[in-house]
Amino acid sequence: MDAHSLTRRAFLAGLAAVGLTACDTPMPAAVPVHHQPGVLAPSPAAAGVAAYDVTARTRAELTATLRAVTSRGVTVAVGASLFDGRFGLPAPRRLTTMPKFAGDVLEEQWCHGDLLLQALADTPDQVDAQLADVPGLTLRWRVNGHKLPEERNAFGFKEGAGNPTTPQVWAGDDEPACYLGGTYQVVRLIRLAMPTWDHKSTEDQERVFGRRKESGEELPDLLNSHVRRARPAEEKDKILRRGYPFATEPGHLFMCYQRDPETGFAAAQRRLAGEELEKYVLPFGGGYFFTLPGTDGTKDDYLGRAMVESS
Repeated sequence: MDAHSLTRRAFLAGLAAVGLTACDTPMPAAVPVHHQPGVLAPSPAAAGVAAYDVTARTRAELTATLRAVTSRGVTVAVGASLFDGRFGLPAPRRLTTMPKFAGDVLEEQWCHGDLLLQALADTPDQVDAQLADVPGLTLRWRVNGHKLPEERNAFGFKEGAGNPTTPQVWAGDDEPACYLGGTYQVVRLIRLAMPTWDHKSTEDQERVFGRRKESGEELPDLLNSHVRRARPAEEKDKILRRGYPFATEPGHLFMCYQRDPETGFAAAQRRLAGEELEKYVLPFGGGYFFTLPGTDGTKDDYLGRAMVESS
């Protein structure tokens, strides 16, 4: 068997044989890593994001919970609070608690969580089935979203315009080996002042965003627009954005993926402080999470296995 055909299980077994763990040693480049498909998947008609507090008390109980959520086909991410010592798990190096940014009015009951599940489906009923109760988890908050025609956001602009064409969102080689193949996920829950926004002319709305509403074409020379201020100086710091209007009220479920939330999302928020769009948005919840690596496709594998089997 050559190095390219090694499975993750064989790799972990090899580490154990020499007294190492999956999270103590960088993964050799020849060993394949796996990604959860929900990160790069096209936006479906319906989506749901739910954060949970983990009530499992042992690693064995946590394993059972992770096996259960893996069977649902959801995208699974972990929050900083899962690494508070109760399970003795190693943490992703850059995972912190989401801070308060300029313009935020954060409500604690809508923030953070030990575990985040994202359901992407064709119908709201399918989302409900994917996010049904799981033993070992207590719901902290949940938001449902839906896709508007032509991938537009609630403000009427095309969602995801300007996303990197070859996203470099995956965790770097300096992460513990059990997290290679994952990515840092930021979730923001945002209420929108739609009546005020709708009273603006299309021309004014385009000036605020920095794009044409119909085509998505970027407008030149608008250095203070949302688009220009949000854009990083270097391609490597671009974030992969996903967004859905709320299903129940004027609001926006914003998500993004990146290799480093500090140089990605947080840096963009600092550049956007004081922008004109702030008048129409009220971030009230969400959090920082780490989307776990994907499974290797075998029946016994589950999301988070390398993490919980580390010492």
